[in-house]
Amino acid sequence: MNNQWMDQFETITLENRLSLDEIMIKMKTKPGFLALQKWLVIYNLIVHPRPLSQIAMHTGLSEPTVYRIISDYNSLGPDAFDVNIANHYNMVS
Repeated sequence: MNNQWMDQFETITLENRLSLDEIMIKMKTKPGFLALQKWLVIYNLIVHPRPLSQIAMHTGLSEPTVYRIISDYNSLGPDAFDVNIANHYNMVS
């Protein structure tokens, strides 16, 4: 991956939308492994902010995937991980 993309991956910030307690509730109540992985990315970024490469390694995801998850969360808020809302957003844009 070229350096321009790597710099972009390492500099994304998280919009403050939900409290840590609310995120933990989402992690426990949303069905499916993929939803849990997405919430784990957000949880990791709040609890232990560090470079995306380390979050990717810790969650077992690629850096571009971690970046996309955070970007989706920043754009759509907590509803970004709701399959029905995310699919509607993708169809509209």
